[in-house]
Amino acid sequence: MRNMTYPLSRVFFTVYLKTCFRFEVCGKESIPDRSPFIIVANHISYGDPVAMAIAFSKFKVIFIAKKELFHVPLFNVWFKSLGCIPIERWSGSSKPLKRSLKKLKEGGVLGIFPEGSRSIDGKLQKAQDGVGLIAAKSGVPIIPIYISGTDKALPRGKRMPRPCKIRVKVGKAVDITESLKINDRREIYGSIGEKIMESISKLKDET
Repeated sequence: MRNMTYPLSRVFFTVYLKTCFRFEVCGKESIPDRSPFIIVANHISYGDPVAMAIAFSKFKVIFIAKKELFHVPLFNVWFKSLGCIPIERWSGSSKPLKRSLKKLKEGGVLGIFPEGSRSIDGKLQKAQDGVGLIAAKSGVPIIPIYISGTDKALPRGKRMPRPCKIRVKVGKAVDITESLKINDRREIYGSIGEKIMESISKLKDET
């Protein structure tokens, strides 16, 4: 039987976000008509992946999630059913990269939070090199978004969500042409990361 976890989760959270959080997506015209592509966003709350997935509800978004989340029994089953890719930070393992590139090669949509961890004060942080590496090797469009309101809806240290408005602003694909001309691979990844965060920052200023 086909795995129904993702479509059922999508229906539930679409209704939940629109009913309780007045969920809004701005810049829908920038959402690609077809996959593959990568979505990159700021990270301020555990609710960010849900907001991203519902904003791009036409597609199934595969997320890269920290391995620690898979240690919680209920989450472990749910994340695996959704197709999430576990990553152990600072381990240097290439498995998440290979799985991510495989998903994109198969025509999938990958959701990534370049900063690697939630921002404590909401300020944008430096992108990790991993996102630049995946972007460079995959060659697919990179769509930036800025998420607001999830930090108020689900604050750090709180278990129960609070009603407020959640908004996702979608921007035009990030142009990494100049970054790919750099000779040093490490500098390429860093440059792509900077361009991605600049694109997210511009969306923040427009919000």
